[in-house]
Amino acid sequence: MKTKKVAKAIFSKLPGLRVQTSIIDALQHNVTESATDRDLDLLEQLFASIETRQVHLEDRIRKIKLSRLGHIQRGETPIQVSIMDAVAPWQSMVVDPVSTPGMILEEETRYYEYVGGLYEGRGEAIEVGPWLGKSTQHIMRGLSRNAKFANRQLHVFDDFTWRSEWMDQYVELAERLPNHANFQHLFESHTREIRPRLKVTKGKLVNYDGNDELPPIDWHGAPIEIMYIDCGRHLLVNEAWYRIFSPAFIPNFSLIVMQDWRTHRDRPRCFYNETLCFTEAHPELRLVHEVSNGGIAAFLYCGR
Repeated sequence: MKTKKVAKAIFSKLPGLRVQTSIIDALQHNVTESATDRDLDLLEQLFASIETRQVHLEDRIRKIKLSRLGHIQRGETPIQVSIMDAVAPWQSMVVDPVSTPGMILEEETRYYEYVGGLYEGRGEAIEVGPWLGKSTQHIMRGLSRNAKFANRQLHVFDDFTWRSEWMDQYVELAERLPNHANFQHLFESHTREIRPRLKVTKGKLVNYDGNDELPPIDWHGAPIEIMYIDCGRHLLVNEAWYRIFSPAFIPNFSLIVMQDWRTHRDRPRCFYNETLCFTEAHPELRLVHEVSNGGIAAFLYCGR
């Protein structure tokens, strides 16, 4: 009976959808080269509306499918699956603000401090792309509260190359640097209180906008338990860090936190938001956490 009621509620919405579909069909067959700007605007508005609805529908399907799992086994311990959940385990956390300039949102700061509690001491913790260190400080807070991270360091990698076009807008005038300048000193200034807990390496994943002369990042092979990725959205750069670090992932245990994963939902579409393409190309990355507000999603590595 309940299923019939739900079906009836859904089908009651169809006339409106049919009307919209009919308008689109009529326009796409009748709008020609002689169409007015108003005709084209209407087509674009309808397309944008459909794209937005598609994103919300994909969100809903993903949430229902994965939330049904409840928990996924991670080593000997089950990990709670939480997808865009208003009562996610990190939502109730109280997080003190960090004054360092950054682009992460409040829910993301709570997630970074939450996920450090899942660390079990079986491998290293790595951050790629910390910028000025706001995320680094929240990550370290979460890890430092965990006794299993005692006497360990967070490995931090970045090319520390200033890109004025987008970085200038997030900092005060005094911290703005010439385009392609080295900004590692700014990172170290903002993270000075936790600097002994960081092992910082300057290098590049791929050649990009001023970092051509830097050495490529590599990894010495120690097992990696948790990795925080905020180094871009392109398929090329994501495949680069995956190629370098994934051989050290622990099967059915390593957690991969992608800061920008949810940018694939942005509409209008941006060519560089290829995070979904990347994870779909790697089915061994199994989605376990996704914030409601922000870009973060976390994956359990289930490869060999």
